[in-house]
Amino acid sequence: IFGGYNPLGWRSTDDYSSSSNAWLWFQQNNKNVRVPILQGGNAAVFDYATGGPCFGSADLLIGSPQAAVMGGFAGPDMEDVSINAGDLRDCSSDLGGAYEFVQGWPVRGKSNLVEVEVYINENVARSSGGGGSSNGWWPF
Repeated sequence: IFGGYNPLGWRSTDDYSSSSNAWLWFQQNNKNVRVPILQGGNAAVFDYATGGPCFGSADLLIGSPQAAVMGGFAGPDMEDVSINAGDLRDCSSDLGGAYEFVQGWPVRGKSNLVEVEVYINENVARSSGGGGSSNGWWPF
């Protein structure tokens, strides 16, 4: 079991966003282990318009889009979601780029997911970035 927290929300911008409050997590021996963003929070998330969540450039990517995204211009192929949308069952991870490498991270390379759960905080779009710990739903 693993996942991530993005305090900025997902808005389908096809661009990177920075946040020092984003993080990944996984369970190890029935305990939650937090994987923090590296200092500065640069490129914490990439917000694909036709893909799933992406943390860093490759630290955790779920549902990579089928058509290339190039610097904010996606091109005409991006308009047809039926041919370019990412499959949320596909996952890849190369931890250590934007997020700290933590021993025990359960995903390396490409994987297939069995289940994906998404939780939405209705206040995330209105906030200026606060951390996950103040919300009371995470045990850190």
